[in-house]
Amino acid sequence: MATSYESFDQNFKVALIQLHPKPLDPEYNFNQASNYIKEAAAQGASLAVLPEYHLSGWTPDDERFAQIALTAYEYVPRYQVLAQECKINIVPGTIVTVDPKSPSPKASNGTAGDAVKPPKLLNIAPFISYTGELLGSYTKANLWIPERTVLTSGPDSLKANQPEHHHLSTEEGPPPRLNPHSVIETPLGPVGIVICWDLAFPEACRALVRQGARLIIIPTFWTRDDLTPEARAYGPDVDIQFLKSALITRSFENTCAIVFCNVGGPKEEGYAGLSQVVLPLVGKVSGSFDDGEPGMRIVECDMKTVDVAEENYKIREDLAGKNWHYGYSHEK
Repeated sequence: MATSYESFDQNFKVALIQLHPKPLDPEYNFNQASNYIKEAAAQGASLAVLPEYHLSGWTPDDERFAQIALTAYEYVPRYQVLAQECKINIVPGTIVTVDPKSPSPKASNGTAGDAVKPPKLLNIAPFISYTGELLGSYTKANLWIPERTVLTSGPDSLKANQPEHHHLSTEEGPPPRLNPHSVIETPLGPVGIVICWDLAFPEACRALVRQGARLIIIPTFWTRDDLTPEARAYGPDVDIQFLKSALITRSFENTCAIVFCNVGGPKEEGYAGLSQVVLPLVGKVSGSFDDGEPGMRIVECDMKTVDVAEENYKIREDLAGKNWHYGYSHEK
């Protein structure tokens, strides 16, 4: 079937880097990630994806978690250099950074009751081209329950169309506001990014697909032990069942490819792993992770399945039609 995407690779290799982050040690974790990315490039991967919180782990009760966020965005330019050197597209998981709209600590004049609140923290996922260019980023919108006292939900995606793009605010002000979910044009075609708990909301992926996304990338820190004892009493792997079924469903219901990258680690410590590529008509692609063992897998992503699925299901065609029944709840 002829498509407008014939100029993009219809079949490429994805490196799923199921990193087990060392808590609160971003330099160590960056070096580990860099080694995997270099190996992925040597094996011919076009895209390398890391997990959510890959630089620090999820350690919000430690004051160093917020301190690391003050400078964590400095790793993005380092990933840009790595992408250019290795000629590989990179989604470096997520990076917790300071909301550029937060007041500066210098704003306090020292009077009673005038203490400045701690800066708001955002959880962002950048997309870096194999040329080293930052093409865009997404800020996590749907926060998991424990995150809501630590992070700020991000209503904005950023398209880094300008070479002078910076995440943090400048003298000209913060980056421009865009839609909560915006497609990023990449060498692999139109890509959307969602993060972890965003997966639970069909509207997130649907919004991206309506804008033309064919591939959705999902960096994640999804564990087995976040539920209450009452919920776990229904089965030891309730959350795993949720995860597996949601990934398959999002791919099929949107005729899109999904790259899901989770943290790795011991099962007895609650780690789930299961990083995978999911395709419509196919489901979980062979070679994906089946457990939480840390490491890297190179998996084939056959984008032709997106076209064949759409030819049979016509989901995108219906979404674009003027008679689509649910337009009242999904604004373009």
